[in-house]
This record gives sequence, C-alpha cells and structure tokens, in this order.
Amino acid sequence: MQENDDKQNPKEEKKNLLDDILANALSSTKKHEETNAGLETKRCKSCGAARPEDTDLKYCDFCGDQFY
Repeated sequence: MQENDDKQNPKEEKKNLLDDILANALSSTKKHEETNAGLETKRCKSCGAARPEDTDLKYCDFCGDQFY
C-alpha cells in the first residue's frame, strides 16, 4: 500500500511551522540603532563631576570648587 504524496511527514510539518514562525519573528523584530541622548555636559576641573551645560551653577555641588 502506497501512501498519498499529498500528506507530509509530521516532523516536516512541524519544521515548516517552526521555520515560518522564526522567519516572521526575524522580519518583524525592530532594529535598534545607537543614538545620542542629546544632553551636553561640562565637567568640574577639580573633581570631574558632570553638570548640564546650560545651567548657571557657579560652584560644584560635590567639591565646592568654582566652575568659572
């Protein structure tokens, strides 16, 4: 008795299903790229603590040294 050629092997059927799932996952996965946060900072010359560039701080909050 010959088997019908239209029927697939259950292992092949599972493999095809898994291939479809993985292909869909790869095609729909977001591609991320590295971006700059956009915050410019200056550093204290004495201790190296960072502070935002657009602030009007005259003294470092960490070491008390003058920024200007």
